[in-house]
Amino acid sequence: MSGGRKREWIRRKVAAAAAGSGSPRWSRRVRAVSTAVLHRRRRLGLGLGLGLGLGVRVYENVVFYVLWVVESVVVLANLCFFFLRFGFRL
Repeated sequence: MSGGRKREWIRRKVAAAAAGSGSPRWSRRVRAVSTAVLHRRRRLGLGLGLGLGLGVRVYENVVFYVLWVVESVVVLANLCFFFLRFGFRL
């Protein structure tokens, strides 16, 4: 069940990044990459749903945790910046 949650989190992050860029070229690139991944999965016979190979699952897990760590570091850096910029008084 956690695979769906991870995919949803990654999808939301990609959608937020594409929406924040405001560039139609960026959305075309994202669409092209997803289409390429879809064609590659079909060519390799991995299917779209339950037939995912072990390598794809491992890759998704690695991407999820790497993005989670990057997001955590960014949040921590923003917090540190706030405290260093405005001091520790509230």
